Amino acid sequence: MWIKGERAGLGPFSEDLVDQYWKWEQDPGVLVGYGRQTPDSLNNRREGFQHQARGTDDQLRFTVYDVTTTPPTPVGTTAVLIDHHVRTGEFVIQLGPDSRRKGLGIEATRLTLDYAFHITALRCVYLSVLSPNKGAIAAYERAGFRVIGEKRNSGYWLGKPANETLMDAVPEDFTGVSAVRQLIDPTQ
Repeated sequence: MWIKGERAGLGPFSEDLVDQYWKWEQDPGVLVGYGRQTPDSLNNRREGFQHQARGTDDQLRFTVYDVTTTPPTPVGTTAVLIDHHVRTGEFVIQLGPDSRRKGLGIEATRLTLDYAFHITALRCVYLSVLSPNKGAIAAYERAGFRVIGEKRNSGYWLGKPANETLMDAVPEDFTGVSAVRQLIDPTQ
């Protein structure tokens, strides 16, 4: 595990977990949350992992662990898809259905932002979320993102057109304890 908080930790994106990643991605809550209408095949996901594993310089990809269990249990993934030319990245998260509403996603998001700002040196991390997904928007705000706008009729929520809420986070707004800084200098 690379960095951890009280409940969640981030470790490497792992080929050993591809089948589990696929299961989380096919969960109806994830499909609706991303606005996807169709599931993906396991073979396609395995092939996709190989592509993702080769493209490590333009993406941060982590496995999220619940560190309150012994041993820590994989519960989801986070990613930041980086645009190196402008030092920004798009944030994506997915958690398995049994791991939602426990604060793990908020902490995993904060840890991912911490890594993105303090190790990868990004200037801004942004995301879009379907506007009817009020729980996700509130969780992203608790993790450090701010609403910056909305794209109208740009997605679907439960079969109906929906707006997307645009959010971002910048290093200046990243407050509180940094797990990365604690690893580098525990006296801080």
